[in-house]
Amino acid sequence: MSKQAKTILFIIVAVIAAALIFYFSGVLKKAPQPSQGPSTSENSSPATSTEPSANQNPGSPTPTSSAAQLTPSIANWYITPQNSPVQPERFTGYHTGVDFETFSDEQNIDVPIYAICSGPLLTKRTATGYGGIAVQACKLNDEDITVIYGHLRLASISSGIGQELKAGDKLAVLGAGFSQETDGERKHLHLGIHKGTAINILGYVQNPAELQNWIDIIKYLK
Repeated sequence: MSKQAKTILFIIVAVIAAALIFYFSGVLKKAPQPSQGPSTSENSSPATSTEPSANQNPGSPTPTSSAAQLTPSIANWYITPQNSPVQPERFTGYHTGVDFETFSDEQNIDVPIYAICSGPLLTKRTATGYGGIAVQACKLNDEDITVIYGHLRLASISSGIGQELKAGDKLAVLGAGFSQETDGERKHLHLGIHKGTAINILGYVQNPAELQNWIDIIKYLK
């Protein structure tokens, strides 16, 4: 083999090796590292938020609101105050819902939240980690579900318990950021969908197997 051919072969091998190193270093950096943390309960688990953007398919749960800035799904990622993509973070565990973030120009205006499906309002109250919260009963593919809307201004929920809401009906407005309305959290909506008829507002669970009781909302947003 000529000296020129050897040089070309060396360059090709070096380029391939560099590409592989770059690829795998990127994968390792992105891979979430599970860690241990305290358990959460109904009184301590946060609702992460989600802002709905536009009422799209009334038959399926699709978040609706004026904002559409989605926090990356972290459902299969064990979140801690150290590794959370949102800082500061108070909670630990596997996130059961999806967060929709508000835009900077929405911090001082009312951001409306609309029902993502049709069904009665089951409860509206304050809860630790959420501030104002509403839970609605709905159907998804003929199966019973409950929808959790977190970080709402409780006083803005005009519907009464048991009142039927249609998909696209205005439910509430988001609570003011870093206030009692959001229990000190940033201004955003937590949207969670729990399977069955039981009211479960946990924002995080400690066992990944428990996530099977929650619907992956991300697939309905694609």
